[in-house]
Amino acid sequence: MRIFLTVASVLLLAGETFAQSFQWDQSTALKRPEDQLVNSIVARLLLSREVAWSKFCSHSKVRDLAREARVLTSLKEDGRKIGLAPEEVVSLFKPQIIASCRLQEELIAGWASGALPRPAASPKDLQGEIRPLLDKVDRTLLLQWQAVSAKSFDQADYSAAKGSIQEQGFTADVAGIAARPLGPR
Repeated sequence: MRIFLTVASVLLLAGETFAQSFQWDQSTALKRPEDQLVNSIVARLLLSREVAWSKFCSHSKVRDLAREARVLTSLKEDGRKIGLAPEEVVSLFKPQIIASCRLQEELIAGWASGALPRPAASPKDLQGEIRPLLDKVDRTLLLQWQAVSAKSFDQADYSAAKGSIQEQGFTADVAGIAARPLGPR
């Protein structure tokens, strides 16, 4: 229950617009660790929308390979402290980073072309507000991954995770990338 509350808190802090678009199903969310992990993946993607809006408004590039490398290095160190091998951490977070970038690219292209309505709210501060929330979600994801990483996932697990992510309004492409850790290895 503690993990659920942490992710819910992050969503509330992220802003009502994006938090309201995420439909919590408490009856399912607390039954299986994999479901908790998917909820946290969705929370991370919701924060990626905030990142996209900030980058769109500041005309920043989506990809920052040096930052991505620093994030992965830090997460591998945090994972090591809780008993996860570096490759286990990378197998979870590399797809999350790629999914986040893909989502940002989709949103920015949609806003730039006028195909998507732009958020009405001013962008949140990327460094001071959004990234600290991403760090909290990432730490939660690490703990959740520790609980399930030894499990042998199959195509049904991947399809269920992808479907749950898509139900929250993300494209099949983004959902498929983000759900990869819960698929066959």
